[in-house]
Amino acid sequence: MVYDEPQYEKVHRVERTTVSTQEWVTSDCTGQKKALLIGINYVGSDNALEGCHSDVDRMYRFLVENYGLDERNICVLKDSESLSEKYWPTRDNIISWMRWLVTDIEPNDSIFFHYSGHGGQRRDVDGDEKDYYDECIYPVDSLTSEDASEEESALAERKVLDDDILHRILVSSLPKGARLTAIFDSCHSGSVLDLPFVYSAASGDLKEGRRLEYEDREERGGGWGRRARGILGLEKKEVFEVREDVFRVGDMLEATKNILEETGKKLFVEKDSEGALEDIGRLQGVKAHVEKVEEMQRRNESLADVVLISGCKDTQTSADANEDGVPTGALSWALMESLRENSEPTYFELLNSIRSKLRKERYAQLPQLSSGHPMDLSTVFIA
Repeated sequence: MVYDEPQYEKVHRVERTTVSTQEWVTSDCTGQKKALLIGINYVGSDNALEGCHSDVDRMYRFLVENYGLDERNICVLKDSESLSEKYWPTRDNIISWMRWLVTDIEPNDSIFFHYSGHGGQRRDVDGDEKDYYDECIYPVDSLTSEDASEEESALAERKVLDDDILHRILVSSLPKGARLTAIFDSCHSGSVLDLPFVYSAASGDLKEGRRLEYEDREERGGGWGRRARGILGLEKKEVFEVREDVFRVGDMLEATKNILEETGKKLFVEKDSEGALEDIGRLQGVKAHVEKVEEMQRRNESLADVVLISGCKDTQTSADANEDGVPTGALSWALMESLRENSEPTYFELLNSIRSKLRKERYAQLPQLSSGHPMDLSTVFIA
């Protein structure tokens, strides 16, 4: 593997705006191609994984052999003794190489980002998350042993990379018409890039509204019977069977605001004024939070062509598994198997194939497809 040291002088700085004020452009991906692949096994730690190194090793070969990427334009970060310190996936190195990835990117260039490692959630401090949690990933220096001191634990916690940082570097810095394809094979990764459009449907283009049908199932996966790629541990989750669900995240919030407003009016009638005022105060706080999330969702729309395939919903875990005797992440395995069977699938076909393979192997996790602007799911996937 040969690649230059990170250079950042020409990283684009794109003014934060909404897609409604400018037209986005679909990238034709005919320009330069670059890739950053990160695999962290947390070797020797209390939270060690097994398949993350093999995920990025196989993805490296896959991109070179099937998509013609120049090896000089692919960077691999792993916590492996065979690599020098600058290629270890520490917080500083991950940030440096993410900046390398987006440097000198022009319209119709395409970049590929693959993360395989631990993911998690932590309390949102700036109020821009509808569930009050930021999604995050864990660099190799962000975890400590169980006998670590409070000071060591606090220092490690500051090295976690949350979705705000990931969005700012990987998404906000891209120019109109550039393409980012991001793969996150980690727990709680559904909205890890804070993209405003989420697709979970059986068919159709992006549109407003969502309809979910679900049932409780006891299946293995996302942690059941396998090691989970999440710091929060294993947890039983509802498995959704999605019939038609393509929605803009912000659209869900309008209904919530209307309900809050209507509830506030009724409280003055049904309760004494003092009790009602207390409830109204709480409702107004919730409403303010909803409005802030809406604003952030609008601001997170992208003029660049950004697509995220994540291993599971925010509420789920992703499995560190073993397929055909090889340690692997469930999503990474299903993605590459799907692309080997069909090298030019539409996004709809690819998502369906990934989910079908995981369901067949009884993984409960439900991979997600998100984008920075409305997208036609009948277009062909390009790495």
